[in-house]
Amino acid sequence: MNNIKGFSLVELMVAVGIVGVMSLMAVPKYQKYKVDASRAEAQTSLTTLYTLQQLHYTDKGYYGVLNQGGRRRGGRGRGRGRGGNDLGFPISKDQRYKYKSTVSSDLSGQYPTPGSGAIYFKATAVSKKVLGSCAKKPKKDMWCINHDKVLANKKKEPQKPCKPADVQNGGCS
Repeated sequence: MNNIKGFSLVELMVAVGIVGVMSLMAVPKYQKYKVDASRAEAQTSLTTLYTLQQLHYTDKGYYGVLNQGGRRRGGRGRGRGRGGNDLGFPISKDQRYKYKSTVSSDLSGQYPTPGSGAIYFKATAVSKKVLGSCAKKPKKDMWCINHDKVLANKKKEPQKPCKPADVQNGGCS
């Protein structure tokens, strides 16, 4: 009698095929999970930025400025580091988004002159890179929150001073 132990080539090919099909189903779900986690970072950080703005306004009577990595424009007070950060908003290289907060004295979104009593602000978050390949036309993800705590990501949602150019759904819908 032949007492052969082991798997035949056909059995191995079937097992490899099953693992391949399961992987094909799991990869898109994993990509969507990663995109959703990145987008949750933006939402949480913008909500934190909103709270910091309200605290700054209560304490000093005007909204602060956060311009991450850019030149400081408008607003009052002295910024710390590149671009200006009057709010104490934590900035690290590990963040997936670039954050910016601007103030204005009217809903046009124009930067106020010092002493004008800026009463409106908007904060934006732009992803540093395209989030995932699950979107039809991958683009950078953009979020905006205003002084009324309206958080927008789709072109039809922004309320002043956020503009349609400040928002873009670049993730998996």
